Amino acid sequence: MLGPNGAAEDVTQETFLSVLRRPEAFDPTRAALRTYLCGIARNLALKQLRKRGQETAVDDPAEDTVVDTEPDPLRQAIDAEVGEAVRWAVSVLPPLQREVVVLFEYEGLSLAETASVCGIDVGTVKSRLHRARERLRRTLAPFLHDGAPLVGAGEESGR
Repeated sequence: MLGPNGAAEDVTQETFLSVLRRPEAFDPTRAALRTYLCGIARNLALKQLRKRGQETAVDDPAEDTVVDTEPDPLRQAIDAEVGEAVRWAVSVLPPLQREVVVLFEYEGLSLAETASVCGIDVGTVKSRLHRARERLRRTLAPFLHDGAPLVGAGEESGR
């Protein structure tokens, strides 16, 4: 919400300081801790945007805001190349590993559902997923930078 400057780090720190200052304000019957923290962070981020005069409604962008609807050709080429590499890397996985990757990552089945479909234990699904991910990480290493994808994570898996 705040962009690549240090304001996001400040908001994160201020979020946790807020909880430390007033721990009694958290009511676990109203929301989970994660939800509570996200609410605080959102409010602080909006406060920062108001200070900068950048707050606009999500559904009502400023009139002078230019929305770039033109796809970036370089990004499209990179995404296509990475997509093809991921498809190939998944296709060369051992069949049992490929099966759990496709069911869990691409089809969105839960671990239990994947185990049921494959007729195996959840622990076996986890083990196969772990081995498959490690193999994919090694195979796709040229597309990774310090273990993080160079393009949007999860785009290929639909997550």
